[in-house]
Amino acid sequence: MNIKHSLKILKDYLSFSGQVSTTDKLILKTSIGAGELVNDAWGVQKVSLPRSVFHGMWTYDIPASMWFMYHNNAQVYTSTNIQSVGGVAQLTTDATNHTLKLESRECPRYQPNRGHLYSTALWCPNKTNDGLREWGLRTPENGVFFRLKSDGNLYAVLVSAGVQLFEDLIDTSSLAGFDVEKNNIYDIQFQWRSAGNYLFYIGDPATGASKLVHKFNLLGTLTSASIENPALPAYFGAQRLTQDVELNVGCVDITSENGLVNNEQYSSAYITGATAQTDTPIIVIHNPLLIDSKTNTRTVTLARISVNCSKKAVFKVWMTRDASAITGATLQPIGGGSYVQSDSTDMDATAVKASSVNTALMVPVTTISVEALIRISVDNPYRGRIEFPIVRGDYLVITATSASGAADCVVEMGEQI
Repeated sequence: MNIKHSLKILKDYLSFSGQVSTTDKLILKTSIGAGELVNDAWGVQKVSLPRSVFHGMWTYDIPASMWFMYHNNAQVYTSTNIQSVGGVAQLTTDATNHTLKLESRECPRYQPNRGHLYSTALWCPNKTNDGLREWGLRTPENGVFFRLKSDGNLYAVLVSAGVQLFEDLIDTSSLAGFDVEKNNIYDIQFQWRSAGNYLFYIGDPATGASKLVHKFNLLGTLTSASIENPALPAYFGAQRLTQDVELNVGCVDITSENGLVNNEQYSSAYITGATAQTDTPIIVIHNPLLIDSKTNTRTVTLARISVNCSKKAVFKVWMTRDASAITGATLQPIGGGSYVQSDSTDMDATAVKASSVNTALMVPVTTISVEALIRISVDNPYRGRIEFPIVRGDYLVITATSASGAADCVVEMGEQI
């Protein structure tokens, strides 16, 4: 039953009981939400329609298509310290791999004038073991997250520009029966806009509802952005100090409150007349790991690849994060304000084309066969349901095999800016 229908029933009841006339003079006013900006300019009630912009689970494994794993700040691609155990992601430190990090490949964009919500569920065995456990949204430069310290207490933490601004003790005394060693739900909600507040929630075992346990009251107090970059990956960390620590995570979601599908800015890179022989690199596209020495949180989405060759050819599309898979390339920005790089001399005269690639160090994506002098374009086959993100540190490589044909290639992309 919606609100308008409920009000009509109440109004009809009061009219019938003789408390008001039937001339509809009764006006019942309602307001949903806090503050005074709860209606639009015409007085119509505002509503929020949350939209998930990222979510993850670990039922069978830690999917490399969605997650990065780090041992002691070095990325790894297999791990016995970070693995799926019983349907959850389990991070367990040891003396060798003392610092662990599980981080989403994508950094969902914050959408201005909308709330941003991080939600997860987890538990931390042996809460007083000498180490740190953290969960929230974070890069090395910016972050907002929960921290469990060896005193067994939880803290709310805010980091900006690589500096820890706050580490506030969270008072959990209002949560009867709360135990961080038992599976529970945790949420971080923030307004941002560069000036807004951050709210921390924990599930109340008594009611089953999320309860506000801490708040960073920043509105009207700052002369800078609260964090410099709110487009942050989902993050889970475990660090051994003198004892091993363990973190078990059930799932995670990042939601834009009243958000929409992000618009992306068009960009492209191309090469013409490249000689194609056997798995010859035609063009290399790179989304750099860093921008001005800071984590690059801009995702690039592959939209279309168009190829042709003077002779019959087979083009292959590859992905890698291993720079050693590519020999001889000097990458330069593709221009137009984009930080994406390529080895195309058509895009930048100072670029140098890759001379060879090691396909054993790359992951195949697709194959495009073309007849001589026939242009073929390949789009995302299931746009809106299948995304092809190229994130920080990724290389997209297109090779061609032909009888010394002259090959052209155009790669079209959308950049999340």
